[in-house]
Amino acid sequence: MVTININDKAYKMPERLTVEQYHSMLQFDWENPAFYPRIVGTLIGCNPFELTGAPEKSMVLAISFIIKSMNDRKKCKTLDLESLTFGQFVDLDVYLALGLDKHFKDIAALIAPDAKWADEAMWAIDKFASFRTFTYRQYKVLFGITDKELDQAELEGNTEVKDKMNVARSWYKVIVSIAGDNILNIDEVTEQPLKKVLNFMALQKEKVLEENQRQLQQKRQYDLQRTRR
Repeated sequence: MVTININDKAYKMPERLTVEQYHSMLQFDWENPAFYPRIVGTLIGCNPFELTGAPEKSMVLAISFIIKSMNDRKKCKTLDLESLTFGQFVDLDVYLALGLDKHFKDIAALIAPDAKWADEAMWAIDKFASFRTFTYRQYKVLFGITDKELDQAELEGNTEVKDKMNVARSWYKVIVSIAGDNILNIDEVTEQPLKKVLNFMALQKEKVLEENQRQLQQKRQYDLQRTRR
């Protein structure tokens, strides 16, 4: 157990963060030192006002320790990602787009329900993020994404998007379309295996692209014939 001395009082720092503690840590602005007393106070269980006059060295040490704990990863039991339903994948994709600060516990509960510690939950989330990127790469034509865009997202570690709610809206439109605009069919669609639905969507898009190409060729032939007259 690590002990931090602040204002002549010793505080015990937890060696590992729980899922709840990690979620609490995500709510703060880590780029603003003004939040440091609240961050440290939340974790060690003291009033932040008691820390406002704490030595800078002690606060930096405490923050460094918390950051290290938040960066740790430990393998744990997770949901079999290959068995995800379409609805589960959509939920997870939307959660990531909206941000871990809002949906860290939701994601952890879905893919690693037995995880008590944050390092386990984050290992599971990292695993899903890789699976998500792999899935988008497999169906890049369907999603209209290039390898360059995917590589850049992986390089930068981006999981969020600028228009966060657009992800949710786009997926809901897809679900409603597959359900034939019938609300009674929505649950049936979301409960289907992920790959089954994506393969269906890919085939549907391929048919649309082929039809568009056929119509384009017909138009070109018509325009050519008109030119020759």
